Amino acid sequence: MTEERSLKEEMARLSATFEEMVQKKETKRFRMPFKGWMGRKKVRDGWAIILYINENRSLKFMKAPIKEGTVMIDGAPFLATTDYMLNYKNKPVIIIPSWNVEPFSPQNNLDEATQKAKLNVGYRMLLNRLKSEQIKPKASISIGMIIILLAVIGGAIWYFTKGGGI
Repeated sequence: MTEERSLKEEMARLSATFEEMVQKKETKRFRMPFKGWMGRKKVRDGWAIILYINENRSLKFMKAPIKEGTVMIDGAPFLATTDYMLNYKNKPVIIIPSWNVEPFSPQNNLDEATQKAKLNVGYRMLLNRLKSEQIKPKASISIGMIIILLAVIGGAIWYFTKGGGI
């Protein structure tokens, strides 16, 4: 037989279940699609992983050789100098929007964020400072106290076994 519950009890039960599910959810690690896999030999030969952004905002992973600082994708040249390269597991990655000859540049993005005061560096420094100054509870018995106590007990046992005691 099923239990009769009020609406409030049922809502409370569902809310608790939902919160448990949210807390259990773990973030999954990114796995490079098969088209983006690249071996060491291709890296040595000057290839790069390309994350190509189409006009309809869809992404396409591919590999392409870098020749004379450019990459040819669908018959169009795009810049591919070290200023535009990122690293993923020690392999060069370039993010290229299809509508722009110039790929995403981490340095330009950092400069723009600095000019518009949109950096989160200050927040990270503040959080690290707060964590380092957090009051930590001391252990009631430290390791040093335990060693001293064991030494005293060992000395007492030795003293009484040699006949020097009562």
